[in-house]
Amino acid sequence: MEGENCLKVQMLGDFVMTYQGKIIQTGRNQTTKVLQLLQLLLYAGSQGLTRLQLIERLYNADLDGDRSNNLRVTVFHLRKLLEKTGLPKEQYISTENGRYRFVCSFPIEVDVVHFEMLLEQAEQTENPEQRLELLKEACYYYKGYFLPALMGEEWVVIAGAHFQNLYFAALEEVCQRMLERREYTELLELSSSAAALYPFDEWQIYQIECLLALERPKEAMALYERTTEMYFDELDMPPSERMIECFRHMSRQIQLNTGDFYEIQEMLKEHPRLNGAYFCTYPSFMDIYRIIVRTMERSGQSVYLLLCTILDERQKRMEDSESLKKLSESLAEAIQETLRRGDAFTRYNLSQYLVLLTGTRREDCHIATSRIDTCFRKKISSRRVHVNYRVASIANIPGDYGENFPDSDQVAEWEEKDGFKNLDGASDSPVSSDRLREENL
Repeated sequence: MEGENCLKVQMLGDFVMTYQGKIIQTGRNQTTKVLQLLQLLLYAGSQGLTRLQLIERLYNADLDGDRSNNLRVTVFHLRKLLEKTGLPKEQYISTENGRYRFVCSFPIEVDVVHFEMLLEQAEQTENPEQRLELLKEACYYYKGYFLPALMGEEWVVIAGAHFQNLYFAALEEVCQRMLERREYTELLELSSSAAALYPFDEWQIYQIECLLALERPKEAMALYERTTEMYFDELDMPPSERMIECFRHMSRQIQLNTGDFYEIQEMLKEHPRLNGAYFCTYPSFMDIYRIIVRTMERSGQSVYLLLCTILDERQKRMEDSESLKKLSESLAEAIQETLRRGDAFTRYNLSQYLVLLTGTRREDCHIATSRIDTCFRKKISSRRVHVNYRVASIANIPGDYGENFPDSDQVAEWEEKDGFKNLDGASDSPVSSDRLREENL
């Protein structure tokens, strides 16, 4: 809706009112009952809300006092607030026929109303091109969570989930259509906005697809690494199967410039040449695992999968915290510093690491865990922290020589069935692995 005298109201991503090009100042605290009443009435539009509906939304948790009187007082203060905003002098709050409405002599444009209107128009049109343009316009219009300052209010949570679901459905359709049409530049803009708003809903996959199509593979790889790191740090979990498949697709897509044999050989070398175990990303660890499994079929090499888990004094997994992040970093350093260059490891989640011990006899696994534990002990002084080590021969892991790499559910199932055997790699130190019964592997 155009025109300088239109009151424009933003509720997605923030609460902002503008009139004649100027922001209407309503105070810094957006959680007051007065401002909530204003937001409720603006959101309800011409239909308005009954006294009971307003009381339930505003005072449902507050059972003390006369809530009807509280509403009257709140309406009084809202009118006083509106008088100070610079808006034309009008009554604004109508209470006719038992309903409360926000009324004024000039037009009002509320973003959530316009957002739904665009989606309704998209549903009604039979023209695919027009539908796509309307859906794109709606996606651009969406700016984030509905009234984020009031996310603790039930009515805001319900409305916010509704708008978010509408946005996700529209954006998914737009992304698929734009991929088919190879409109990568604009799709990158849309998916980047979505990933910024909802970083854990995998919109980065579309970003990566676009970057690859636009021949920007380094940016695609950097984005993947940042995303997986975020999953580990914030959610304490490895990337999803969909994200891993995106990584594999990305790896297949990356094409390097033609080079001679010696240039390629030099590029493949590790720079700088580091001592200790090789740390790699989770998808790379999966590939290494599967290659080793194939090699075992003809070489007979002995390989063990080691699971290292940080536990508290009650022998329980620790909750995510800054303390756990530091412990996790220390454990990674201990693994890298004490194991051989031929061993590989990856972070499975914030409190667990997976290690491939290659060419190792079963009795040597105790030596490996003892070295890790001794090094970890030097870095951490707390007596309330332990590391549990569990190990399984790849040849004994369920499946065809373990070729199906374990997901999180399989790891948990093996632990329950004792597919992993406990190892005692500790000394009598304040920080040690669990002092568990030694078992034959």
